[in-house]
Amino acid sequence: MARKPAHEQFDTLKAIQNGAFDLFGRYGYDGVSIGDISTAANLSKGALYWHYASKEALYLDCLKRLHALFDSYIFDPMRNDSDPARAVIALFSGIGRLLKDPLVENGIAGFWLVPASPETVELEAAQRAFELNSMKVIEGVLSRGVEMGRFDLGGDLEDMSRAIISVVEAVVLPLRHQTPEEVRRTLGVLARTLFRAYDKSGVLPQF
Repeated sequence: MARKPAHEQFDTLKAIQNGAFDLFGRYGYDGVSIGDISTAANLSKGALYWHYASKEALYLDCLKRLHALFDSYIFDPMRNDSDPARAVIALFSGIGRLLKDPLVENGIAGFWLVPASPETVELEAAQRAFELNSMKVIEGVLSRGVEMGRFDLGGDLEDMSRAIISVVEAVVLPLRHQTPEEVRRTLGVLARTLFRAYDKSGVLPQF
């Protein structure tokens, strides 16, 4: 069979990736079959397998795409801001921007529904590594804030970092069931609560 031109290969690959990302985000790893993805992409299973050797490989690609979104909207801005207070605010404002991205408008809770099995070991490892790295970003920001005298966390630095990761997930996972305005208000309350409890300046962020 003749090889497709490069632009057609790119279009086919994007159709597979977009269809798979949406389906995995809504229904999880077990809730989606190769047949579901090929139907969503309007392709044959053979065309899909030409680009991806397995469902696991395609899911891992989608998972990396999800992690890149989180980095772009949330964790990279936190890493790049030398002011710890602004970096914390960047976390909450970044969540708000993430939730406006068309890629996640149908929900992404499915990416947290990976069953423990031999075939998903690599997928679970990738998710755990991302969550650990994200927690380290948050912990680094909070640590700088403590060193600069901005935050007073007592001995709660690691626990607070873990709690903030849980807050991020708690806001992102029920995405389809909240309006943008509801999300904005929730983020504002969470940010102000955090600053009231731990920020020594007394200045509350506005959302």
